[in-house]
Formats: sequence, structure tokens, C-alpha cells
Amino acid sequence: MSVTLVHPRPKFHPAPLTEPPPSGYLHLAATLLPPAAGPGRPGHNRDRTLLLDRLRAEAEDLASLAEVKRASVYRAAATAPAIGWHPPDGPPRAPHDVAVLVETRTPRDIPAVQRAVAYRDLRRRLEHHGREVQVLTARCGKCVADVDRTRQGLFLFHYLTGEDPRRVAELWEHLTGWYATETGLDNALLLEPLDADASPYTHVGHARWDLSLPGAALRQFGRPSFYRFLRPTLRENHTTAIPVLYHLVRLRDR
Repeated sequence: MSVTLVHPRPKFHPAPLTEPPPSGYLHLAATLLPPAAGPGRPGHNRDRTLLLDRLRAEAEDLASLAEVKRASVYRAAATAPAIGWHPPDGPPRAPHDVAVLVETRTPRDIPAVQRAVAYRDLRRRLEHHGREVQVLTARCGKCVADVDRTRQGLFLFHYLTGEDPRRVAELWEHLTGWYATETGLDNALLLEPLDADASPYTHVGHARWDLSLPGAALRQFGRPSFYRFLRPTLRENHTTAIPVLYHLVRLRDR
């Protein structure tokens, strides 16, 4: 079934795609200090900062494995309510506060990484200090351009759910095209779960801006097309998008 666009405009065309990287992905996310209901900025305290430092150090150990290309730790900068369709039983809750993305050389390398001591230590620490810990194994299904995780920026994880995964993947191209036009986004990956039954999401989108948090928010929520095109198009196609914005965690004093 093809995507239905609400109030389409010629400038909102699907994002041009390139060859997806052959990598595998391990995405871990957890709630540590959730904000109050609705949009907001997750809490900060000394214990949380120390925990993020330890997770980043463990991610560096993971990155030293032969099967791993890079491992990144993110702290949430802002969360927002679900956008688009609200299923009868409600949208899944997207974990926020902290996320880890481990990129392996191929999806076949993921089991070896999961058996590694460094990965088990990192996951155990998340499970001990967090709640609602979610683990996703994935491959890249679609790519606009790879996301630069070597330097700081404002990173987006878009947790997507919908009745038809194929329609969600097609709709992501239109969603990313809107972001390119309205916010200047020039990179994005669409991660597809390797085990759909084990994931509460049909896909996870990932992208990066060289923008401040207020600047990115203004370019999204300040556009009339967000309310006339983006939100109703998601609803029309029975798709929910849960955006969480992050910054990279950098080790202090290193």
C-alpha cells in the first residue's frame, strides 16, 4: 500500500537515497531521570553525569573490538510527545535520557559483540541504573548520507511505529525530505530491526544537525507545514513518530 500525502507540496519530495552502509547496529536506550509528562529536558545531577562517563568509557572498550566500527553514547537534550497516529492501545514509550549506538562491520558481527565482556558490562550498568531498557539489533535499510558521529552536534533518534512496516519505510523518505527542506538536514539513516517481533518499533531513524537545540526546535515546530503536512500525513498513514534529541557524551578530563 502506497503512502498518502496530506496537503502535498512540490517542495516536499522524498529524500534522495544512497547505498546504505553494510554495517550492523546495536541500539540500547534507557530511562534514568525522566522529565514530567510532555515535552521537556531530562534531569541532570552529579550521579547521572558520573554514570554517563562510565558508559562512555565502556563504549571506548567496545570500540576497540575488531568487529566494531564505532560506539557512541548519547545524553538526551529534549524529548517530545508522539507525533502522528495514536493507536488504540497507545504509542510505545520511547526511552530517553541515554542511548548507546554500536556500529558493527556487518550484521553478522552483532552476536560476537553481544558476547564480549565490554558489551555485557555496559548493558549490565544500564540495567542496574536505568529502567525501560530496550535493546535493538538492526541493519541500515535506507540511507540519505551516513551520520557523522565523530564530532558533537544535535542528534535525532526517531522511534517509528505503524501498522505496515513497508509503508513506514516509504513514509520515512517523505518525512526526511520534509526535514531536508525545512531544517537543512543532509544526512539520515533508517535502521530496520533484525528481529521485528523483539522490537516495539518498526524502524528507528537517526540523523544529525549542526544546530542548537532552540534552532532545531524553531525550524521544526515553527513551520506551518509541520501542522498542515507532516503531522496529518503521519496520522493518515497510521504511523507514529517519537522524536528524541541527543548530544554526544564526551569523557571529562581526557
